[in-house]
Amino acid sequence: MNIPRVGTLASMLSAAFLWVLVGAIFGHATHADASIEAPSMPDMPASPDERMAWHLLNANQPIAARELAEKIIQQHPNSYVGHLVLGEVQHYAEGNFPRALFHLNRALELYEARYGRVPSAQAPWRWHSLVLRELGAAHYALEHYSKRLELIDRYNAYYRPLMIAERAWPLMKLRRFKDARKSAELALRSGSEYQESLALNALCAVEFEAGNDRMGYQACKRAVEHARQAQKAVSAVDLSNLAEASRSLFRLDEAERISLEATKAEVSWYANPWLDLAELYTREGRFPEALSALRQVAAYRARRPAHARDADRAEVDRATAAFLLVIGRTEHAEEITHNALLMPDRRSHTSRDEEQDRAIVALLNRSAHRSLAQQERERAVDRAWPVRLGTWLWSLRHVWAGWQSGRRAVRLLAQKKRLVGTFRLGTAQSAIMPPWLVGELIGVLGAAVVADAIHEARALDERTGGSAYYDAIAAEVTLKQGEPEQALVLARRALSGLGPAEVLLRSRTLAIAAEAARRAGRMSVADGYYDAVFQADPGVLRRLGFRVPVVLVSDGSATALSAITQLKRSPRFIAVEKGGLAVSAKNVEGKVAICLRDAQGAVIQCDHNTSPPPNRSKAHAEPADTAVDVFHNDAFAPRLELSQIDINSLDGSNMRSSDGLRSLFDQWSTGKW
Repeated sequence: MNIPRVGTLASMLSAAFLWVLVGAIFGHATHADASIEAPSMPDMPASPDERMAWHLLNANQPIAARELAEKIIQQHPNSYVGHLVLGEVQHYAEGNFPRALFHLNRALELYEARYGRVPSAQAPWRWHSLVLRELGAAHYALEHYSKRLELIDRYNAYYRPLMIAERAWPLMKLRRFKDARKSAELALRSGSEYQESLALNALCAVEFEAGNDRMGYQACKRAVEHARQAQKAVSAVDLSNLAEASRSLFRLDEAERISLEATKAEVSWYANPWLDLAELYTREGRFPEALSALRQVAAYRARRPAHARDADRAEVDRATAAFLLVIGRTEHAEEITHNALLMPDRRSHTSRDEEQDRAIVALLNRSAHRSLAQQERERAVDRAWPVRLGTWLWSLRHVWAGWQSGRRAVRLLAQKKRLVGTFRLGTAQSAIMPPWLVGELIGVLGAAVVADAIHEARALDERTGGSAYYDAIAAEVTLKQGEPEQALVLARRALSGLGPAEVLLRSRTLAIAAEAARRAGRMSVADGYYDAVFQADPGVLRRLGFRVPVVLVSDGSATALSAITQLKRSPRFIAVEKGGLAVSAKNVEGKVAICLRDAQGAVIQCDHNTSPPPNRSKAHAEPADTAVDVFHNDAFAPRLELSQIDINSLDGSNMRSSDGLRSLFDQWSTGKW
């Protein structure tokens, strides 16, 4: 859940003063106009230069305000107004929260050294009230929740109207849910429209984080309805929160509709509906739509003020990496998740547990490394056995790196409550865990640990529709424990309960069912499941490390026989005499055509060796070598034609080079993939 974008300065300022202040926060920096005269401020006494600096800040000129404030402090080190201006510039215009905190602390020290800790009617108390509010906001940005509460209490001791609902979010972050509810309920009775809006937003997050899923959904819905009635327009924050609550109840169609509405609302500081849509579309296997949504994320972020622009950088990296992983762009998924693990987001603006975010990124990184190891082994099937052995050994570096990421996920999920909560998909404890990824924890934690965790999670979960998700995980656990018949039963039960929109989770469960049926010796049953996997998300077979039983046939030509020999060595296939899918190779005008067919002979994938996969061409490669490489690449990639998207229109020019979207845009648009 996301905190509303306004809440640190708004309620205590006059309408005119608030208007110019919002202009300062959102505006672009320009040079000061020498002809501007700072207005008189009889209730906020200051020197002419201090008035000018404050005026420049509120007149949309933060650079000029900063330069003048620096000059003021250089000439008058005890200017609390100068430090207040610099604090606001550093916070809102430059997003440098530690530096903002330094200047705001200094402003408070200087003011109280001159006028005392308790303000008097004769002192310039308006400056004091502003410093207290802004100092609390800076502490909050740095996740100093107790300090934020302390400053709110100090403010409320001297000034009116009271900051009431503002207490709810830091109380919630401290897991003091009962106190957070009291603050929100008190704000609802305050008679203030602004306080009521903040309180409803807070209650939405409080109930969700407290594990009251249905109450959280109702609170989020109430916040949206209140906004529609009172303001005639709903913020992207309230809509995004309601979409998240809808996902928690597995109402994916409703979540999509609400998120699409949020994209049309005014840009929010701390929510990005395009990011939510990208993750939802990836989850649903709607890859063109997911890519289209990712294309919008950069522009949305660029419209935010500086201090909020990078608030969800790691979230963007996570969503981008998940998308790249499932469409087979594994190298870039690994790179992005590696960077995201090094640079996590600040979490003050959202109610979510940061350990959850980092654990998911670690699992994505693990999956990417394991897939890279599989791909390296696939590419070596045309080499002599010593080279294949060397490649297998070299690929162990990815296995090791994946193991390290898995251990990081274990450390992040070590607390039992957090571990059990991770399997309660869609709830506060697992709000952003992709359902198709949670099975990775079996290989990380062990089947027995996961079995116990999902048993406890299921017992706590009263949501309609939740059983199918637990069955899907349980099927994978049971298969890992060597019980293929029971795994097949659980997988079938999960597939009957999962909605059609859960494409990637259904595909993973289909793969589990196929592998379970194969191990149980029920090949005719396995064939149907393998066929379904290839139609939806064949890459899951590589991510799981499964081998598909196939009958290998050729037309007898030397090149076709060479291709068949290589495929017998492939880590993706098991050669069988009968049953299973069929892979055929034949010579077509000196090239090799390799086709994969289902048990009825219908074509699943057919490659005619038009060109080698990007970044995978080999010098002087034989036709069979290239054909097998292309076949591995295409057979285990989504059934997606990327030309559906106008790739050339992707624009990441406003994104930082370390940002996942920048990597996505640059590498795609330059053809490096």
